[in-house]
Amino acid sequence: MIQAKNFLDEFIKKDISFFAGVPDSVLKSFISYLTLIKKKNITHRIATNEGSAIALGIGYNLSTKKIPLIYFQNSGLGHAANPLYTMADKRIYSIPMILLIGRRGFPKENDEPQHYRIGDITKDLLKLLDIPAFEINNKNYKKQISKSIILSKKKSQPVALIIPMNFFDKLSEKKNNNNNKLSLRNDYLKIVLNNKKSKDRIISSLGNVSRELFVLNEKRKDDHSNIFYTIGAMGHANQIALEISLQKKNNKTFILDGDGSIQMHMGNLLTIGKNSKNKIIHILFNNKVHESTGFHSLANDNPNYKMIFRASGYEGVFEVDSLEKFNKILRQKNKNLIAIIVNINPGTIKNLPRPSKKPKDLKKILRF
Repeated sequence: MIQAKNFLDEFIKKDISFFAGVPDSVLKSFISYLTLIKKKNITHRIATNEGSAIALGIGYNLSTKKIPLIYFQNSGLGHAANPLYTMADKRIYSIPMILLIGRRGFPKENDEPQHYRIGDITKDLLKLLDIPAFEINNKNYKKQISKSIILSKKKSQPVALIIPMNFFDKLSEKKNNNNNKLSLRNDYLKIVLNNKKSKDRIISSLGNVSRELFVLNEKRKDDHSNIFYTIGAMGHANQIALEISLQKKNNKTFILDGDGSIQMHMGNLLTIGKNSKNKIIHILFNNKVHESTGFHSLANDNPNYKMIFRASGYEGVFEVDSLEKFNKILRQKNKNLIAIIVNINPGTIKNLPRPSKKPKDLKKILRF
């Protein structure tokens, strides 16, 4: 394993000083170290999504003529692809940049189901995009970093470095100081389930919220038939929920979202506000971090979600920091489209397992 400091130093030596991207668990130590270091010549920006990170890099290159480094997980390559092939491509604006890509779903490696397909085709996608790619390991990383920068400069184009799981040493870092007044997401999920009627639907976002919900439903011996766990497609759970509510007009639809997911595709709220005609309760769990990747900061830690929901057309908007208030809102007669911003502490169930049922099996038992 390689220390994040030593890895970063190889880029700094070669005059790479601008870093932007979307947090990823494979790159956890690297991103955490970037966040912790205080160097005047280092710029680090966390983007809302991978395409936006590429755009930041393009803006940096156009204004400085220097090479940026853009990092993200391979699952985000689809988001990154559009600005890469419509603008950064060497036949268009020919923008040099280094892409640092954490590889999930590595062949023959145990991982979550949403990563299997992208793990198999990561190198093929980069080849289709005409982006040279170098695979990194403990022995070759200095050589590959040097080759990638030289090639990016010479060809004036993006070049990718693919990082495998467990490449970086764990970085000892300070834990977030939790607010003792706030509860955990798991406590609120129990209240949602207690208020949900038998035919109400729940659509839960990617990450710990779906994993926690699955565990709770297993304990309750629920058959999962009215619950869709969005395993993959970060930021898209609320659009799935919107269309389900429009096609199936009976009963309420609960959307369980995370703040990182909301920020990744915030424009989705406008679509919900314009089109929602049925009972939707959109719950935003606000812990101010990308929890599942390593408690990294969000693009914006403190947006005015109440104003954003209202401006998007939500009929009722609430903000809570207590279980009692949350329960009271769910029990009262609400308007057709409401949002509840739930301020919580980061943290989850100890040794939180992955869902024991495969996505295709969960789909088969849906009864919307």
